[in-house]
Amino acid sequence: MVVSALRVLLLANAAKTIFGSLEGKAALSPQGNDSVGGGCLNGPCWPGNDFCGEPFKDAPVFHLMDQHGCSENDPNSPVFDPVHGVFHHFYQIHLAASPGFGPDAGHFVSKDFINWAQVPVAIWNGLDASTSPPRVTKYDNMAIFTGSAFVVDGAGPGGKGPGVVQIYPGLCNKNDWPACSTGTLLAQAVPANYANDELLVNWTKPPYNPIMENAQRDPASAWKTPHGEWRTRTLDSKIYGAASDADVLSGKWYEIGTCKDLRRCECPSLYPLPSPTPGFEEEYHIAAQAGGLPTHVHKTSCGGDFWQLGTYEDGPPKVIPSFKATPGWEDLFEQKIMDVGKFYASKDGEYPSKTGGKRRINWGWAIVPPASTQSLPREVTFNAAARCLQQSPIDELMALRGPAVYSKADVRVLAGVSTPLGIAPGLVKQSEAVVSFTLPSEAAQFGLAFSNENTLLACVVSYSPPTPNSSVRMYEVPVTCGGFKDSLRLLAAEKKIEIRVFSDWTFMEVYFQKGRVAMTVPQPFKDSTDIVLTSTVHAQASAVDVYPIRSIWTSPEVVRKAPRSYELPDSVIQI
Repeated sequence: MVVSALRVLLLANAAKTIFGSLEGKAALSPQGNDSVGGGCLNGPCWPGNDFCGEPFKDAPVFHLMDQHGCSENDPNSPVFDPVHGVFHHFYQIHLAASPGFGPDAGHFVSKDFINWAQVPVAIWNGLDASTSPPRVTKYDNMAIFTGSAFVVDGAGPGGKGPGVVQIYPGLCNKNDWPACSTGTLLAQAVPANYANDELLVNWTKPPYNPIMENAQRDPASAWKTPHGEWRTRTLDSKIYGAASDADVLSGKWYEIGTCKDLRRCECPSLYPLPSPTPGFEEEYHIAAQAGGLPTHVHKTSCGGDFWQLGTYEDGPPKVIPSFKATPGWEDLFEQKIMDVGKFYASKDGEYPSKTGGKRRINWGWAIVPPASTQSLPREVTFNAAARCLQQSPIDELMALRGPAVYSKADVRVLAGVSTPLGIAPGLVKQSEAVVSFTLPSEAAQFGLAFSNENTLLACVVSYSPPTPNSSVRMYEVPVTCGGFKDSLRLLAAEKKIEIRVFSDWTFMEVYFQKGRVAMTVPQPFKDSTDIVLTSTVHAQASAVDVYPIRSIWTSPEVVRKAPRSYELPDSVIQI
């Protein structure tokens, strides 16, 4: 959970004595409409009145962005409901009911990961909106910060089968909640009418809340240990546990202690090593059979989103876990930034795939005009050959493509001469471009650029070939886009580099080599914007494809009527 500059001011003026130090919070200020501490479009913000203003114009259309005119930030509680087959994505929406300053938990839904609808705010500060009139909950009446969702056996309709539970940090104040010392507690929310509410629009806060007084923020998605104990961690590296499924559903959590192996940072996550990167399955399975792969990914947000890989062990119930470097993979225990651009506070979840398996998908807060969005959903995989995680936009996004407006093979790019593609006016600002360059035999800078009349934003690879006949298996080359810089790892056997760019009105998501490097880059597009290929030496683009991308938005009614598309076997998350 990030506190914006506006919210920092609100905290300082209205709740300074409650929350203490804001050390470590990034002053990342989203633009747009904030109804925190103020009114909504039709009066005070309240269940049934959750529009901050008119919907944004000239704004992203194929990213999840608040459609009620509200600013937003962190993704929250991404989860697949195994009961109704619906994907749920919650996020920090900048509004609040009195006396709070927000944010609260906004809510998007989909059945196919392609078409999405916004539904009413799921969790309000200080209110249980599942009743009429809403029931007052004084313990979280200031704000609902970044939470997580997980699937628990027995949480389904009528207490049978798996179902979704949310755990979230509620912000309290001592005047209304005398036990409030740290300003934050943990609470749970569950579907109010699971059997009949297909889109899980209505969430209730069970009477056992809060589940943990005087905690800290950002509980990670809970996991179940081999011993049957549920666990989560908060930003202060503190581990909490619940002895069983039944105890989770009764709100019976306890503190286990602080794990010094898990660094203190915002929006933490811990999950098993993901599936192999497509095309590198053999290297993954050979290493796995040798018993040497890292077991887990640990992700945190500290001035950027970072992940590290290592060996994690839970231990018996109520015992502090350990997370150490994996022998032979010590380099992966170092913190590695996930996205050097305007990307923060990411949240991941375990989702079903079209083939009936499981996959790990990550979402981030894209800090871009006019009021921030959620990033594209990125599937996380492990490339054992390149010794790195990769994140690539999920395959379902290809269904958003229209017919290619440019598709050519073996495009010659002359040294120092820009090669415009001549895309029709108005198409680039809502598009996907995929360009594969054949690696030259000499040092060169090559890539693609986006021309806005007299300005040019370039995404460039600064390539230097490895020494001939050397035994190097991999090497690094610098990559840049719009002032953001990173290093791309290449395998000596690779002969091509792919640059894939999604452009959505006010920004781009850029992926080098299928997500070994990712960048979220603000970039205002005009109708006149064209795509240009560039190189400092004679080069060849082996394939160039540009597609228009349609909007993702539909109505809740359309989502409700859509057929179920996915199943998630063994949906309880095991670590």
